[in-house]
Amino acid sequence: MAADPHAVPGPDRHRRTQRAFVLFCAGLWLVFTVALALRIYGLRYGLPAVYNPDEVAIMSRALAFGKGDLNPHNFLYPSFYFYALFAWEGLTALAAVATRSVATVGAFQREFFLDPTRVFVAGRMLTALLGAATVVAAGVLGARVHSRLAGVLGALLLAVAPLHVLNSHYVKHDVPVAFLIVLAYLAYDKIWTLPVSRPVPPESGSDGRKPVGGPLFAAAAITGVAFSTHYYAIFLAIPLAWSAARGARDRGDAVRRIAIAAAVSAAVFLMLSPFILVEPGTALRDIRANRQIVVDRAVDNLGYLSSAARYGSLLLFDTAGPIAALLALFGLGLAVRRDAVRTLWLLAFPLPFLLFIASTYPASRYLVPVVPFLAVLAAIAVAELWTKQRLVAQLLFAAAFTTAGVESLRIDSFIRQTDTRTLALDYIRTTIPAGATILTQPYLAPLEPTADVLREAVSRSGKDMPTKTSLQIARDPYPAPAYRLIYLGQGLDADKLYLPYDGLNADALRRENVAFLVLKRYNDGAPATMSLLAALAGKGRRIAVFSPYSHAAGADGTSQTEPFLHNSDARITAALERPGPVVEIWQIDGPGS
Repeated sequence: MAADPHAVPGPDRHRRTQRAFVLFCAGLWLVFTVALALRIYGLRYGLPAVYNPDEVAIMSRALAFGKGDLNPHNFLYPSFYFYALFAWEGLTALAAVATRSVATVGAFQREFFLDPTRVFVAGRMLTALLGAATVVAAGVLGARVHSRLAGVLGALLLAVAPLHVLNSHYVKHDVPVAFLIVLAYLAYDKIWTLPVSRPVPPESGSDGRKPVGGPLFAAAAITGVAFSTHYYAIFLAIPLAWSAARGARDRGDAVRRIAIAAAVSAAVFLMLSPFILVEPGTALRDIRANRQIVVDRAVDNLGYLSSAARYGSLLLFDTAGPIAALLALFGLGLAVRRDAVRTLWLLAFPLPFLLFIASTYPASRYLVPVVPFLAVLAAIAVAELWTKQRLVAQLLFAAAFTTAGVESLRIDSFIRQTDTRTLALDYIRTTIPAGATILTQPYLAPLEPTADVLREAVSRSGKDMPTKTSLQIARDPYPAPAYRLIYLGQGLDADKLYLPYDGLNADALRRENVAFLVLKRYNDGAPATMSLLAALAGKGRRIAVFSPYSHAAGADGTSQTEPFLHNSDARITAALERPGPVVEIWQIDGPGS
């Protein structure tokens, strides 16, 4: 029989395979570098002020373990990410001591209360690294479900996906859990691609059972870690169960495998969030509170269809760019035609997850775990087209990559701009005399409180002096200028004086000797402050305004574009030139001034 002239000799085939693998790994390493650069650029934005309330709450909860109590006493989120963040900050402290950046670990801890820059840069760096690692993991997933070309292209699209890039700058759960979700899928794929077991004849004397291998235990363990990072990772139970049952030889074996996977993932979850068992009542209370904030608010105010439509818009425009989103839709159709079962397995997490979050109050960060799957599907579309119309595929990919990359660079540059609240802070420090009483709002200009007002607030609260407050008071020299600060609204902080909105009137301002006001303004007219502004009529004057809008959009804040805040979903449009709300500073006429 004549030899096939097109056949590739065994050694040559092996060398080509090795070369292709090396090129694939080198490509992913290059993509990782690009992804990390986009995620660490601008990582110090806003600091030493932290304008994202979620970052402050998460970091405070993680560092509280330094007191020696590993029980978070709060279960709005599972506990693993807090433990991981605490350990990461501990390593950062040791590195700082070793390089003599700080004298002791205790000095590092005090920095959180005095100047948290180093602490938050470290926390954000952890998120950035996990975000870049997700890019590599998504590339490997794309290679496994389609081809190495799809893997590299998918990694590139995720590297520049604007939503993923932006959220990789925050000390929050969504990027870390997205990394674990993709890792879980890689573990499920190990099970999915194993040969299906064959039934054992009864006469063989065996019951047909086979020891469950390491891949199932590994997949279940990673699922437990993901669930212990964020509750919404529970939807991974669907692809885990499907993958576990796929290799079974009969229904009974399938049930056994699913039960083992469930037990392992539950055990890992409870190992990493152990105090849920200690305080089940607290956990139930916090989970209900989370549901009220996230789900009930959407049902009551928006309705499922309105919320779903908003998420559809976010998915199309804000995740990886509209071109990549449309390519993903096209890729979904191609993948179904190529292997419908495999495609449904790939969608077994993102699809139920999307159906669930459509019932929640719209928040773009909830879409972060979906972005890797979107990037993979878009890459499948380009890879399929590559074999038929290479030039068209290259042009489409270049358009998707470039538009998303430009948007991500614009986001990085935008968040580095001086926040309006920082501008207001600089103005106050140079204009308003030290010691003056200022009525302000939480998460506005980070003004320095006087030692006297800290003592006054703790005394009024009737609580013990917090450690943070003791450290602040003990500073020597004490930071200047400092002010007697009063905060609008109600709060639980023992070291802050509060004035409720329903108590706002001229008499209350006079009683507290308020001389200046610092207020946030939004496009909704800020109804909560309307009574205050009415009380100011004829008794005060606006002395400064700091606007996030470009002059072309109207620097007076009349633009319909919402200001960008780091915990909101406002788009960064051409009308905005910096983060932050419109900030107004008022001076009150009278004895207080």
